[in-house]
Amino acid sequence: MSGGETSGVDLARVALRAAMEATRKNGGGQKTKRKPRTVTTVRRDGRKPMGLGAAIGALVTERA
Repeated sequence: MSGGETSGVDLARVALRAAMEATRKNGGGQKTKRKPRTVTTVRRDGRKPMGLGAAIGALVTERA
């Protein structure tokens, strides 16, 4: 390949750069990140689910 030819990777970089510039011009800049919703699930018997570490810790405490 001579200095005037561009490879597929270089073409992809050029296309990505052009797409990013077009997005910025059209007002498509970074959006504010949404906070993930925290959902608290309560079982029918009123207990809340516990994490794996807490469950293993409770089991070890109970059995030891």
